[in-house]
Amino acid sequence: MASKSEYEKYSYALMLAGVVILVANFYYYLHPALASVGMTSEVVDQLFFRLRTGGVFFSPALTKLLSFSLMALALLTYSGRPRLVSLWILLITSVLGAALYLFPFIGGAGFYLFTTVSGLILLCWSVGQMNRRGQHETDGIEEESFRQCTELIDTPDSVNIPTLFRYQKRIVHGWINVVNPFRATLVLGNPGSGKSYSVYEPFIEQMIAKGYSMFVYDYKYPSLSLKVYNEVLQHSGSYSVLPKFHVINMDNPTHSNRCNPLHPRYIKDPADASEIAELIMLNVNKAAIEKEDFFTQSAKVILESVIWFLRQYEDGRFCTFPHVIEFMTQDYKEIIEIMKRYPEIMARMKPFANAMKGNAQEQLQGQLASAQIPLLKFVSRSLYWTLTGDDFSLEINDPEHPRILCVGNDPDRQLIYGTTIALITSRMFKAINKPGKLKCGVMLDEFPTVYLKGIDNLIATARSNKVAVVIGAQDKSQIRRDYGDKESEVIFNTVGNLFAGQVSGRTAETLSKTFGRELRERDSFTYSHENDSVSSSKHETEIMPIRRIETLSQGVFIGKVADNNDTKIRDKLFCGEIVRNGELVRNRQERWRPIPLVTDFGEDRIEREIRENPDIYMTAYITELESARGLQYQPDQMKAHVEGILSRLPERKRGSILEEIIRRKRAEIVENRIQENFLQVQADVRGIIDKENGSMQSFADPRVREPFAGL
Repeated sequence: MASKSEYEKYSYALMLAGVVILVANFYYYLHPALASVGMTSEVVDQLFFRLRTGGVFFSPALTKLLSFSLMALALLTYSGRPRLVSLWILLITSVLGAALYLFPFIGGAGFYLFTTVSGLILLCWSVGQMNRRGQHETDGIEEESFRQCTELIDTPDSVNIPTLFRYQKRIVHGWINVVNPFRATLVLGNPGSGKSYSVYEPFIEQMIAKGYSMFVYDYKYPSLSLKVYNEVLQHSGSYSVLPKFHVINMDNPTHSNRCNPLHPRYIKDPADASEIAELIMLNVNKAAIEKEDFFTQSAKVILESVIWFLRQYEDGRFCTFPHVIEFMTQDYKEIIEIMKRYPEIMARMKPFANAMKGNAQEQLQGQLASAQIPLLKFVSRSLYWTLTGDDFSLEINDPEHPRILCVGNDPDRQLIYGTTIALITSRMFKAINKPGKLKCGVMLDEFPTVYLKGIDNLIATARSNKVAVVIGAQDKSQIRRDYGDKESEVIFNTVGNLFAGQVSGRTAETLSKTFGRELRERDSFTYSHENDSVSSSKHETEIMPIRRIETLSQGVFIGKVADNNDTKIRDKLFCGEIVRNGELVRNRQERWRPIPLVTDFGEDRIEREIRENPDIYMTAYITELESARGLQYQPDQMKAHVEGILSRLPERKRGSILEEIIRRKRAEIVENRIQENFLQVQADVRGIIDKENGSMQSFADPRVREPFAGL
């Protein structure tokens, strides 16, 4: 207990000294008036004469300032209940009080006494109120701050992020040392909280600089993919074997590699086919995550049977997701009759064959439709093109052939692309989660937009195989909605490293509980007319209150980190503003190179041909436009008409027309190739069914001249 009585003797002494100096000021400067009423003394006069010769009474303001300084020090030792007074009122009273207190000696003794005393009263009141206001405004700051790591702990695998935080009423430079990223990292934060800028980008920079192979799910492509590509260019010397950069962008085939997640190398037995079928059905029907009904189970069995059939047929030559989709859209009688001939599939198809034999057509059609209808949304030419090729292996952490893979999504096509991305990602997880591989970073931005069955198992087991998983979401409730209560809890409780920006509701409450409670010293104030006292005691309080989590500023993150046996961290909790050099980041972004064209459809060749023969193509282009207008000319007349138009065109207009022709021709070539691939997939499936039915008739489209070369 520390009460005012323990130090009041010092405050009284200061106050008394200030009063004595002010009385001396009055005695000296009001001496004539005091002498006229007999209130002076010769002894005191002699003393003041000596003080004057020493320069003490050089100016009235000097002694006044000295007097008020001592009184102000005395007032600072007091605490009390502050009144609800605005800062403007305190400012006005302070300025007015100072003006009156330091008013020069004019207008007589009475006026001097009035201005000095009234000014002193205003100043003392203002100082006392500001002192008490300051005490109460800082009350609670220490409750929301705690000791954090201020030491940089850099290891060959770590990610180190600098921060600023407040501790003991001062700004401290700290470090978030993720020394064990292989224990997985969860990043939470509402939109605009700064997840990409403050967390994802430092992870990308440092992982690539330290030689990680990487997989990045870029929900808002190409924001993170551009970052990854340029970091690879900058840190190419970090790798003993330079990794190849691959990107999957289903919106733009020219900027995308091709990947077949159903390649035979990824499907070793029927269990793999079953896992793939379950993943597809859960992504198209997330209600089945919590509970599967009869039709959902039937759809999964049919789908896994088709996948395993295509895996066996001609050693998996046609085992791709587009071929699975096309096969599923065929007549159900043909599908059942074909697959029941294969011993490993016969048992799965027997219930459907019995239903067909027993004329349970409505039930059978309902079972098949539950699989067919969800798959119809994936019938897309660009999707077929991307998923029928095999440009690279998903074993991205192969030490001899390391890879950096970015997969882009489109928020407008999230449901369609999300399922295919989940398919690619799940196959990649199985390929990289093996011992003896290169260390690998897996970054999943907006993680709940894809359903990855078994992500909790990857988090739990990938640590020993040097796989660092970073998953991001806006809120824990988002994960709970798309992954279910049980799996979301496992994910949240399994990760070793946690970053959280501004979140609200139950997520903020959960995070507050995660931080726990601790004993902290708290001051309590007692007010009375006679005495004010302050007592200090220890209370168990929340380390990070809910209201603080719900009001975090952009770029401010709280969380925890995990350490290693050989790299211990004493202070694992953090709460601070993540520091990045904004000017340096902007300068580097200005020098970024765009992601280059990946697939060559022959557009460069046709562009060279057009530029070498511009008149031929421009003549054809203008002729087409004029014909579209309905002009009726004989061929010779049309030719002369077009030549006349060309001769009158200014050079700038000719250039713009030429660029438009090139753009159209490039797009036409890409569309034609993608359409050919689309038709070829359909022809392949029809050919499989005809062959299995004993028919030699080919249903291949006559426009398709190249055999299917997807694998």
